[in-house]
Amino acid sequence: MTKKSEKTQLIPLLKASLTSCFYNPIIVIPFATTAFIQLLILEILYFAPRFPLSVFFGPVIRRFSGEAFLHYPYSFAIIPGAFQSVQIPIYIFISSFFIATAVVIIAAVNNDQKITFGKACRQALSRYIYIVIAALISFGIFYGLSSAYGLVIKRALQIGSTQGIFFMIKSVVLNGAPYVNVLIGIFVTTLFAFVFPVIMIEKKKIFAAIIGNFRALWGSCWFVFFMVAIPTLFYLPVIVLRTGISSPEMVVVFPSIQILALVLSVLVMFVIDMVVYTAITTYYLLKKEN
Repeated sequence: MTKKSEKTQLIPLLKASLTSCFYNPIIVIPFATTAFIQLLILEILYFAPRFPLSVFFGPVIRRFSGEAFLHYPYSFAIIPGAFQSVQIPIYIFISSFFIATAVVIIAAVNNDQKITFGKACRQALSRYIYIVIAALISFGIFYGLSSAYGLVIKRALQIGSTQGIFFMIKSVVLNGAPYVNVLIGIFVTTLFAFVFPVIMIEKKKIFAAIIGNFRALWGSCWFVFFMVAIPTLFYLPVIVLRTGISSPEMVVVFPSIQILALVLSVLVMFVIDMVVYTAITTYYLLKKEN
């Protein structure tokens, strides 16, 4: 799929991965499927306060948020939080499966083998239990690190200063939370970068896959870190946008922009994940070959 010299250089590898997705649309299908499911869930949340979905969701919204959030424009205010909550099961049970499916496809394309989306799905399904366990472990570490930063936020909230160095520290901690979570995500993705390739290509069980992951990661940790980080940087403008429109005033004045920002975030992450995991799998195959 790419020349060996390109695979050992960071920027050429990322560019070649994006090009490979363009010339091999089958690589796009697993990531596009995940994005489609996310957008479908977002649509369900959008119509949740409306009949007939309100028959089921109405009592839930009324109980946890209040009557006002069943009506325009406040009905838009609960969508970002609800959508963020469903990202956890989506990643563990759905996204991880399609990432593993993509690994099978990328490996076949690299080796000039014929593969279909259905065949790749069946291979991933046969190893689904290991895929889910790997996703649970990686999410557990992400959640632990994010919770640790949550403790820092709680401590910062106790700072009563309105100026000076302590006020600056408080502002940085509070305003930097979304960016810190992105950094944590990059770190965790790097830490378990080769788990899915080892599970799917080497047919290893979970503990052997984790050991194989760290062996493959050894000596190339920073290379993989920047392989993940550079594409992820394109998500930062989305964070800036979502942070800027999250105030109650913006929800009331421009309620629909909340939904547009979520749609944009799904589409941007679709491209980022596609490039990242194509590059990771390609790089793993090179390391295996060497």
